Amino acid sequence: MWSEEDDERDLPQAMDLEDDDGDYVVDCLYCGQQIHEDAPRCPHCGQWQDAEHSPATRRAGGWFWPVMVALLVAVILVMWMGLGRW
Repeated sequence: MWSEEDDERDLPQAMDLEDDDGDYVVDCLYCGQQIHEDAPRCPHCGQWQDAEHSPATRRAGGWFWPVMVALLVAVILVMWMGLGRW
């Protein structure tokens, strides 16, 4: 009644035996210590692990529009002053 195939189906598969709890570690880009994969900052050296989490990156994005407006005003002033002399 029982065959060898039935016994093999009851055994756990390799993927069932893997310990997959989602806690992966990677090496810090700066000090090389092991840190959690999703950590935005290394707890050992304090360095940010990617640009999107870095406060410097967030601050740098705020300069784009003020610089563009200043350049536009400068171009308008140069054109206005240049056209007034002709």
